[in-house]
Amino acid sequence: MWTRDTCDDFSKNLTLMESHEQFSSTLSYVATCMSMLCGGTTSLFATYGSSFGEVLGFTQYETNMVASLGDYAHYMSAPLFGYLTLRIGPRRVTQAAGVLMFVGYMGLSYAFDRLPTQRNQASHYVATMSLLFALVGVGSKAAYMAAMATTASNFRHSRFAGIALGVPLSLYGLSTFVFSSVKAHWFERDAGPARYLLCMAVVSLIAHLLASGFVKLRDSAQLAVVGAKRRRAQSAPRAGAKGVKGDDAGVDQSSSAEAIEMTETRRRRMTTSDPDGETSSPELRRGSLDLTQSTPARPEPTPAEPPIFQRFSRDPTAWALLLGLVCFSGPGLAFVNNCGTMVRAMAHTTTMSEEQIGQYKDRIVATQSFFSFASRLSVGYFSDVWRTKLRLPRAGLLVLAAVLMIYAQQMAAQVARLDDLRTLAVLIGVAMGSAFTLAPTITAETWGAHNFGICWGVITLGPAIGGHVCNLVFGFSWDEGLARIAAHMSPIDSDRVHCDSSCFAPAFVTNTKIAYAGLAFFAAVLLMPRILHVLGRKN
Repeated sequence: MWTRDTCDDFSKNLTLMESHEQFSSTLSYVATCMSMLCGGTTSLFATYGSSFGEVLGFTQYETNMVASLGDYAHYMSAPLFGYLTLRIGPRRVTQAAGVLMFVGYMGLSYAFDRLPTQRNQASHYVATMSLLFALVGVGSKAAYMAAMATTASNFRHSRFAGIALGVPLSLYGLSTFVFSSVKAHWFERDAGPARYLLCMAVVSLIAHLLASGFVKLRDSAQLAVVGAKRRRAQSAPRAGAKGVKGDDAGVDQSSSAEAIEMTETRRRRMTTSDPDGETSSPELRRGSLDLTQSTPARPEPTPAEPPIFQRFSRDPTAWALLLGLVCFSGPGLAFVNNCGTMVRAMAHTTTMSEEQIGQYKDRIVATQSFFSFASRLSVGYFSDVWRTKLRLPRAGLLVLAAVLMIYAQQMAAQVARLDDLRTLAVLIGVAMGSAFTLAPTITAETWGAHNFGICWGVITLGPAIGGHVCNLVFGFSWDEGLARIAAHMSPIDSDRVHCDSSCFAPAFVTNTKIAYAGLAFFAAVLLMPRILHVLGRKN
């Protein structure tokens, strides 16, 4: 019989279950944040990229080839790890991230410490160093996709999905700031980056193995059933107060137990039959299941929807967002990967020592990373207000980020002083951080959080393509400028050739035009719902 004491005990048990689930979810969220903080270290390439030329004798084009292939591996592995996160769970993917980053950083450390440095052998190392940096990129993307897919799934029904995604994304951007500051304090006096890369290998492995112990996907169907049981427990005393006594109460208790048992059976059947990992029952999704009702008859089967990848690939919004990220992120990554080289180009006319130049280079990288972190965090919150309070599309903020990127590229083409690079780092950090917070949120809202791993994994191929093209444009422009300056010098002084802003300015002129194309594609993302409505092709 349902008495008040029985209901109180039942409510306490449910409260303990909910508290345990909430605690596990909090630990999972903290673990994803730690994984992102230690996983976003591919941008650290700028802090040791110049060592490829100074230690191993690489040309700038060969150095940028290593960076580009690492970016390719980083972004092109996104669909795979998005799928694996949903298939085998985020725990194993996070563990794989730690192992891959450990092997990549350890191999780079060994190469800088042991490989010969003769210039005539440098070309033999390009493929080896590209492969090792690619392992770092793949591991970084594995950590990213595991954390983002987990967060998008766990917060898919929250009003604060933007800020929930923004916090780990901001920490991913802050990663470069943290570890470049570590390098500036403890490893700047080293002749090469071998010890620094060894430190990164150990930290990456330990952090991701620790995070993998707590990261998990929430069982939304189980939470819905617990909520339904709680409502049943709360309504039982009111039913007893209205005269449910004796045999009637016993019948009611028995029917309630049967209803709960049938609900559990239905939940298990529906959660195992849905391949996307989201319950197919509208009642469970709304959390409004009435446990006193008998199991309804199975509805007539409806025609199956096309696979998500097929629907996604036919959606013009997906193509506009993909091409927009190609043209937006390419110019940004060209600065991120080459800002250390730009510092050396602008500093050779100053009285700064080699150690001071290295510290200034680390500060530029840290500045870009910090403002990327700040913009990811603030834009995540502001986009929620923009979307829920002002009822404006988030894609409007993407357009503003593209305008800021165009301005930054125009400024990079006209750099005159060393301090201009700090301003550039701020502008590009804000633009990149904003876009990489908005784009995943738009992806989750447009194609569903349960499809986020696959859809966002495909879209993030854009930065790989754009970064590769713009990095090679920078490398080609730099080597061409270096050859042009060397042609006007005597053979005796040819070994002391120094580039200045004229070596990289043409690259940013080209990148400005590419950024304009990114603005056009982001505008298409903003206007696409209206265009499809006019054409009678509503999503």
